[in-house]
Amino acid sequence: MAPATGGAKGASARLRVAAVPAAARETRHWAVGFVREHGARASAARTVELLVSEVVTNAVKYGAVADAIAISLRCADGAVTVRVTDDSTVRPVVRKARPSDLGGRGMELVERLAEDWGVDVDARRGKTVWFRVSLR
Repeated sequence: MAPATGGAKGASARLRVAAVPAAARETRHWAVGFVREHGARASAARTVELLVSEVVTNAVKYGAVADAIAISLRCADGAVTVRVTDDSTVRPVVRKARPSDLGGRGMELVERLAEDWGVDVDARRGKTVWFRVSLR
């Protein structure tokens, strides 16, 4: 894990985790600690916890990761931007899960709960799913 850095423009931190099921748990605890240190309300910390877990789980399940999943956090201007990078170039799909579906709600949650979100694809490096959540 890279140490958190800060300054006049905000604070940031990075983490690399193996693409294993435990990655979501490790990453969400790390992210919640980071946003709490930077003034997140309890509800904002819970939103970050949920969305980090969903996006990292997608990277583990569908990211075709050769080495590790990279996660970065940046707090600035009262919000945190989370970036999760894996080796796949396939964009995640927002779909409406039926009540009986056991999964498939992750990106729908990101779309509903994040202030903004998107996907950056690089044909040689994979994709980064990012989202922004207000800390206030």
